[in-house]
Amino acid sequence: MDIEIIQPSKDDIIKYNVKDFLFKMVKYCYDLDYVAEYHYDIVDLEKYYIDPENSNIYLAIDTNKQQVIATCAIRNYDRDYKVKNRTYSKDDTASIHRMFVHPDYRHHKIGSKLIKCLEKFCIEKQYNQLYLHTYESSYGALSFWLYNNFKITYHTHDEDGTIHMEKILNHNTYNEDRNINLKEIVST
Repeated sequence: MDIEIIQPSKDDIIKYNVKDFLFKMVKYCYDLDYVAEYHYDIVDLEKYYIDPENSNIYLAIDTNKQQVIATCAIRNYDRDYKVKNRTYSKDDTASIHRMFVHPDYRHHKIGSKLIKCLEKFCIEKQYNQLYLHTYESSYGALSFWLYNNFKITYHTHDEDGTIHMEKILNHNTYNEDRNINLKEIVST
């Protein structure tokens, strides 16, 4: 399979039916239909991920089928609560959102390639750390994030099994990769 990772335009969001893909993945992964409180960013991807200078979304496209098979988005930390023993701010912390890989494409390092693109973007935008939360029940999520060098900062042990994680960014890590072309074909 040939996979292309792109930073989509507004036209690409429509072309690849990204919103439809995201809602299908939310249903598949969490058994949730649309919930305005949780999915407002999917409804308006442009407002949250394409238009703001310090936000972004990446798509992995199966070039043979011309369809989106994975997503990962980033934006300023915007939570109004504190995570135990941590201080995050919109100025130096980016939050990872909408990390989904279609089940048929898992275990091919596509998610890790998306994370590498996100990290490079965050370093260029001078974020110092990445924040995310995941759930115990999310298939493979915790092991994926740990594999990609994220650290658990707080396990809430709440009914959802929420796990807060972070990664401190090393601003020298990607100096040698400054000229990576996101549209290069990645054969897996």
